[in-house]
Amino acid sequence: MEPTSQTESTEGLSKCTVSFGISLAVACIFNALLVVLKEKSPATMAWMKKTSGHHWATHTLLSLLVFIILGLILNRTNNGNSSKSDSKSLPSLIVSSVAIGAAIILGFYLFID
Repeated sequence: MEPTSQTESTEGLSKCTVSFGISLAVACIFNALLVVLKEKSPATMAWMKKTSGHHWATHTLLSLLVFIILGLILNRTNNGNSSKSDSKSLPSLIVSSVAIGAAIILGFYLFID
């Protein structure tokens, strides 16, 4: 069966796309959990402020580091394994992790904080 559009492919996603897609999903959840941690822990908030001058700068740096380092690790360990199923499941994984992260943050501020 031939692809019906330019965006549809008969091959799986590249190993780099899969690796960094999974890394993005993990970084979304990490980001949400870090919001909760720094809001509930004055020591963590103080450390984050001291590290970069503002807690959000440190927060951003940590989230980016998780994304980049995990993506690189997964890319090296993936050994080029990718399948056509990745092109369907990876977007769902990413959207789900963003939704879960948003629910964690929203739930924290609505019900816990």
